[in-house]
Amino acid sequence: MMRLLCAMMMAALSLPVAAEEIITPAKPFTGWFWYNEPKKAPEPGPAPAQPAPAVPDFSKLSAQEQAKVLRGFTMEALNRAILYPTRENTATFLRWQRFWTDRGSMFSQSFAAAQLSHPDLDYNLEYPHYNSMAPFVQSRDQQKQQDAVMQLAQRYGLFYFYRGSDPIDVQMAGVVADFAKHNGISLIPVSVDGQVAASLPQSRPDTGQARTMNITHFPALMLVEPKSRHFRALSYGFMTQDDLSKRFLNVATGFKPNS
Repeated sequence: MMRLLCAMMMAALSLPVAAEEIITPAKPFTGWFWYNEPKKAPEPGPAPAQPAPAVPDFSKLSAQEQAKVLRGFTMEALNRAILYPTRENTATFLRWQRFWTDRGSMFSQSFAAAQLSHPDLDYNLEYPHYNSMAPFVQSRDQQKQQDAVMQLAQRYGLFYFYRGSDPIDVQMAGVVADFAKHNGISLIPVSVDGQVAASLPQSRPDTGQARTMNITHFPALMLVEPKSRHFRALSYGFMTQDDLSKRFLNVATGFKPNS
């Protein structure tokens, strides 16, 4: 039996075989079954931990930035107390509310202390706001206005341009006539539509003065300096005598605000 197997192997080896069949491997290469199994992607590991955001040093923030942070805490406490109304949540908000109330009270006290240290900042020195001082303040303001009227009356006269057919213009005509008479100011009334107001019988018709002075709205009260013929607007529309006196003061001081 052994001789028969050896004879068969020798016969197989003696058969002609092409060279390329010996040196060219099979495609694809086959071997153990696990060589050709698909490879699985590696399982993703846990994401790296993100560093916690840096908390800014509160003491190094500006006052505006600090207030913004504190307001944020306050609104968070309020919203939490509304959405989740528990005793502790409400108490937390009330503590923030007291914080702001205390700060407001402290500011009010420092306000008074600052005025004592810097009396030039105390508005009440020049403009007292107490009721008992109201008559004095009113009298003083009226005197300032009267002085301004007298000052301007020495240099200027009044031109009043009006429409005799307009009731507002006619009403203002009476105010202007009384104001000019009371303060001794020369007045030249000009009717732009030819109709004369009863309170201004000396009115003259407009012969181009309104256009020369670029007056497009009526009634118009103008200050005119006779020597230089310089003019400026004093008022448009209706105005009481008190307001007219204030307007004289504004013009005389260049509309300087109260200080």
